[in-house]
Amino acid sequence: MRSFLRTYLFQIAAILQLDVAALRLRRARMSSASPLVLVIEMHETLGRNAEKLRRQLEWVAQRFTLISPETFFELWERPETSANWSKPAVLFTFDDGRQSNYAVAAPLLESMGTRGLFFVVPDFIGLRGGEAREFYYSRIDIRGSTPASDEEEWTPMNSDQLADLVRRGHAVGNHTLSHVDLSNLSPSELRDQIEVSAAKIASWTQMKVDAFAWPYSWAAMTRQSWDLVRTHHRFCFSPCPGTTDCSSDSPHVIWRTEIESYYTAPEYRFMYSGLVEPIWAGKRRQLKTMLTT
Repeated sequence: MRSFLRTYLFQIAAILQLDVAALRLRRARMSSASPLVLVIEMHETLGRNAEKLRRQLEWVAQRFTLISPETFFELWERPETSANWSKPAVLFTFDDGRQSNYAVAAPLLESMGTRGLFFVVPDFIGLRGGEAREFYYSRIDIRGSTPASDEEEWTPMNSDQLADLVRRGHAVGNHTLSHVDLSNLSPSELRDQIEVSAAKIASWTQMKVDAFAWPYSWAAMTRQSWDLVRTHHRFCFSPCPGTTDCSSDSPHVIWRTEIESYYTAPEYRFMYSGLVEPIWAGKRRQLKTMLTT
């Protein structure tokens, strides 16, 4: 029933062209001096969905300014970077570190003239065969799904591929050591999940790990965990939809909107338009209060 209602909502929005009106409003906000960025959260980008993802990216490129992690990071120190943009900005991020991100998403982004931010789980990186499948279905996809027969769904990147992404201008971020909920861990477990994880990624990429994104829900975080994240990372990304204002929001509470590579056109147009953001306004306020007071 929930899936049916979701599909119905997207279709009605498309028929009434609510997404078109919302996109116009988003563009009108460009008159503000504040750099506004929509950060997208994706997961697997399977080969069978490559053409869908390409069409989605082409649609986005017509309506948004595609920016790289480097440009996004720079906005917090030099907001004037956005002065000449004629369209709202979008940054693409990818969670977990699956090999399909390396094989499909990264080349597509490069073909569009941009780069992505890949949040990876070091204990997952480099696993193969049964070990990769077991880790994926016990740590990452915990919905109790039947394991897929297609290895592409649960095979991670290896450390050499992470290093190659960085050489090509992408960025690699920390998604915890073993993809855990940070809201109920001891101090030593938190250090492993945040500090040790960042050190492993840096050893592979030879770059400081500036960005962190926590897994699971918007509330899977505590003030103690967040304080440790801020000690070791310049930026912290939350799984909570919204548009980030780089002049007034905190670089340690960056909103991310989940839009997957396999979404239909009505689905992704609804999400990019910002129509979903009012639904999450209360959660954004609650998260800010939980972390900053």
